[in-house]
Amino acid sequence: MLAELRMKLETSEPGFGYYQSSNLQGILMEQVDAEYARQMHEQGLKPYSQYLEPQTKEWVIKTCTKEAYQAMILPLSDPEFMQFTIEKKGMRVKILNKSTNMLPKKELLEEFYSDACSHYLNLEFLTPVSFKSNGRYQIMPEVRYLYQSLMNKYSAASAEMDMYDEETLEQLSGHSRIVRYRLKSTFFPVEGVKIPSFKGEVSIKIDGTDTMAKYARLLARFGEYSGVGIKTAMGMGALKIKERG
Repeated sequence: MLAELRMKLETSEPGFGYYQSSNLQGILMEQVDAEYARQMHEQGLKPYSQYLEPQTKEWVIKTCTKEAYQAMILPLSDPEFMQFTIEKKGMRVKILNKSTNMLPKKELLEEFYSDACSHYLNLEFLTPVSFKSNGRYQIMPEVRYLYQSLMNKYSAASAEMDMYDEETLEQLSGHSRIVRYRLKSTFFPVEGVKIPSFKGEVSIKIDGTDTMAKYARLLARFGEYSGVGIKTAMGMGALKIKERG
């Protein structure tokens, strides 16, 4: 089960932007069960993502498993949780309203088996994205990094299905190319470190079969919940599919 919780925030403090997302992760961990928070701290690929939307100032928490939904979204959906303080910044924040949406994973598979699928994938990166390879940050949206990240996150969140396959990754990457982009380089601050990253939009054309195009879209749809790249639990890598005519 995939789920999302959106909370409209209000604060009179200046400097409240997506770069506060790492502090919001701390608020999130304060609300969940201590044992589950410990598990999430120790786990590599996490079954959730969270970020602050730059335009709407909505705090968005998305989960990729039923367990994560119950441990994270349910406690924060409590009507009693309507304000919090980011202690290290001295910021008092009000929650004006909340909304929750859920998407069964079987609906993603139903989309995969549907007849119609565009061979163009239009993606918007709402918050800074970065990948890490051979110990270095990669700040360009290379299709291989995108697909590899999404495959790994899907596999980590699914006990029934291992989405990572080197041969499939090679075929998907080899038959995909970026045909349009509007990007800018940026940094994402995490615990005193500025991570080099990028934001913006890309259009990817999949030159392979319909099945390949559907598979790419399936990964991207899942990525709308898991995020893409590194540190998605701290506010990076928020992904959105943009539908175009």
